[in-house]
Amino acid sequence: MVVYILAPAGVYTGGPTALFQLCKALREEEISAMMAFYGNINSVNNPVHPNYQKYQVPWTILDKIEDGKDVAVIAPETATDKLARFTQAKKIIYWLAVDNYVLKSYKPSKIQFILHILKNYMFDSYFAYSLITNNIRIYYNAYLSNFVKSLMDKKAVLLPKADLHLAQSKYAYHFLKENGIENILTIHEPLEEEFLSKAKKIKHNEKIDAIAWNARKAYPSGLRLVRCLKKRGLPIFDLKNVGKNSMIEILSKTKIFLDIGFHPGRDRPAREAIVLDNITVVNNHGGYYYFEDLMIPPEFKLNLYLDSPVDYNELAKRMVYYLQNFEDCIKKFYSVKEYIMGEPILFSRDVQVLSEILKEWKV
Repeated sequence: MVVYILAPAGVYTGGPTALFQLCKALREEEISAMMAFYGNINSVNNPVHPNYQKYQVPWTILDKIEDGKDVAVIAPETATDKLARFTQAKKIIYWLAVDNYVLKSYKPSKIQFILHILKNYMFDSYFAYSLITNNIRIYYNAYLSNFVKSLMDKKAVLLPKADLHLAQSKYAYHFLKENGIENILTIHEPLEEEFLSKAKKIKHNEKIDAIAWNARKAYPSGLRLVRCLKKRGLPIFDLKNVGKNSMIEILSKTKIFLDIGFHPGRDRPAREAIVLDNITVVNNHGGYYYFEDLMIPPEFKLNLYLDSPVDYNELAKRMVYYLQNFEDCIKKFYSVKEYIMGEPILFSRDVQVLSEILKEWKV
C-alpha cells in the first residue's frame, strides 16, 4: 500500500510541519509514504519548503495520484474536499486545527463581523488604534472564535466520512466524539528537533526581562494587556511572521510568552516557549483549553474572551511579578517541559499503531 499525505505546496506552518513529520515517521516504520502537494504548484520553485528539506521524503502532486485499493490518502482537515476524487482508496483525515475546518466549510459573513464590532467594541478606543496601525485582524480573530463556537454549540457542523480520523489534540478528539465519530486515533505530534535541541542548552543568565507576544492570532484582550505592559516600559517582542530561527532566538532570551487569542488546535508556539524556558500565559480556549493539550498550571490560563471583565493593570502587575520572580515561577513549568521533550517517543508509538492499521488494510 502506498500512503499519500496531502499538503499545500511551498508553505511552512505548524500544520504542514506535522504532515511532514508523519510522512517521515511512517517511512521509518517501513510504510511506503510520500507527500502529495496541492495549491499553487506552478508559482513555487520547489513545493517542498526549505525548512522541510531535512525530512528527505519523496513527493508528488495531488493530480498524479492514481485511485486504487492499494492506496491510502491522508488529508489535513482543511483539505477534506480533495478526498472526493478518490472512490477506492482508503481515506484518513488528520485533524490538526478543528476551527480551521469549520471556517473553511462555513464561510464567515463580513456583515456579521461588522455587527460583531458594533455590539462588542463600539466604544473601544483600542479599535481606533488598531485601524490606524492596520491591525484589524486582532478583532477579526475574536469574531472568528465566536462564529466557530456558535456553530459548535448548535451542533451545526457536518463532518466528512473517512476510514480513520487522526486527532492531534483532545480538543479535536472531543469534537469528533461529540459528532458521532468513533474511528479515532490520537497522534501526539512533537516539536521540531531544532526547538528540542536548543531546549537542552538554555541558560537563564542569558535571558532578559522581556516578553514575547504571539500577535498573529491575538484577541483584543491580548492587545490591551500588551499595551499596558508597554506603558510600564517592558520590552515586547512581536512574534508574528518572524520565522523559525528568529522564533528560537527570541524565545531563548525572553522570560514570558503571551498567547491570548484564537487557538484552532493544539498550537505549537506555547510548547515551543515552554521548552525554551518561558513562563507561558495563554487564554483558556480551543486548543489550549484541555489540560492534556497544554499541561500548565491553571493560574497561567486566563479567562480572557470578548467582553470579559478584566483589570488589565492588575494583570500587568502579575506579569511584572513573574519577571521579578522568574527562577521560582519557571519551576512550575519544568514537568511540562519534560513531557514535551518526551513527545517524540509518544509520537513514535502512535505512528507504530497507525502503521499496523495500514498494514492490516494492505492485507
